[in-house]
Amino acid sequence: MPHTVSDSTDKDINDVFSDILLSEELLNKKGYEEGYGIGTLNGNIEGYHLGYHRGAEIGAELGYYLGVVENHLKSIKNKQANDKKFKHLIALQHLIETYPKHNSETVDILKLLDDIRSQFRKVCSLLKVNASYPESSKVTF
Repeated sequence: MPHTVSDSTDKDINDVFSDILLSEELLNKKGYEEGYGIGTLNGNIEGYHLGYHRGAEIGAELGYYLGVVENHLKSIKNKQANDKKFKHLIALQHLIETYPKHNSETVDILKLLDDIRSQFRKVCSLLKVNASYPESSKVTF
């Protein structure tokens, strides 16, 4: 057999192994990027639905509190600024009306919600009315 001169396409065995190693890394990177993209999309959709439903629950709760407050403000005979019940009702009304309606990373909305709930219980105690939110059994976390 005659001896042939190897052409430039012949590769050293080390180059072949290097190509195999690099192709594995490239496939891993491509798979990671595809999986990350799909996971982000699915996570965003799931997060949106969770936030939407949780926001609706909080909105309904705050709406109930505001309705109770406004009803009692209308019925209070002594609407003087020094009346304890009136002051607490106005303070609670202000807390509810200033609750953020848009997402903000600088505001702790859960703490504000706890403050409103606490203030509502205090007001209900002063007014001697039941402080339980009727839909509380339907609220899920």
